[in-house]
Amino acid sequence: MTWDEINNLQLDDLMRLPLKAKAIIAAVIIILLGVFAWFWFISPENDKYHDLHLQVESMKEQVRQKQLLAANLPAYQKQIQEMKQRFQRFLSQLPNRAQIPSLLDDVTLAGRSRGLEFTLFQPLPEVNKNFYAEIPVKINVVGTYNDMGRFVAAVAAMPRIVTINDITISPTAGASGPVSPAKALAAQQLQMFCVATTYRYIEVKPEQTGAQK
Repeated sequence: MTWDEINNLQLDDLMRLPLKAKAIIAAVIIILLGVFAWFWFISPENDKYHDLHLQVESMKEQVRQKQLLAANLPAYQKQIQEMKQRFQRFLSQLPNRAQIPSLLDDVTLAGRSRGLEFTLFQPLPEVNKNFYAEIPVKINVVGTYNDMGRFVAAVAAMPRIVTINDITISPTAGASGPVSPAKALAAQQLQMFCVATTYRYIEVKPEQTGAQK
C-alpha cells in the first residue's frame, strides 16, 4: 500500500480492512496517543512532581536540623552562659584607664621589694587592638638572676593581667665574659631589658558597631 493510498483511505475502506490490519492501525493510533499524552500531559506533571518531591525532602531536612538545634538548645545556652561568665572574669582582670597608674606602681613595687633597681621605666603609647588596647612599658632593671625570676613571678601573679615580653638579660657594665648558670644563680649583678604590657578593655558603643557594618 502506497502513501497516496493511505492518504486517500476512507472510513468504509478502513472497515473493509482485515482484522489484523485493523489491529495494527489501532495499535499505532494508541501508541501515538500515548506519546502525545506523555509529552503534553504526563511528562510536565512528572517534572512538577519531581520538583515538589525535592522541595518536600528539603523541608524535611530543614525540620530535622531545627529539631536537632531545639534538642541541643539547652546545652548551647549553657555554653553561652559559661562563655559570658569567663569573658566577664577576663574583663575583671583588665584594668580600666583610671587603674593604670596604680597598676604600674605595683609593678615597680614588685621589683624594688625583691631587690631590683629600676634604671628605666618608660611607658609607651597605647596600641589599639580593636576591642582592647595594649599598654606597654619599657623596663630596665639591675639585680641578681634570682631576684629577676621572683619579680617576673610576682608580676604574673598579679590580679590584673600584666605580661613580660622581649626579655634580654646581660651582665652589667664592667662584668667580663658570658653569664654562666653558676654565676647567674650567685650574687652577680645582671641587667634585664624587657617590656611589661598590660591591657585595657575598650567598650564598643552601639553606634560604633553600626558604623563598622
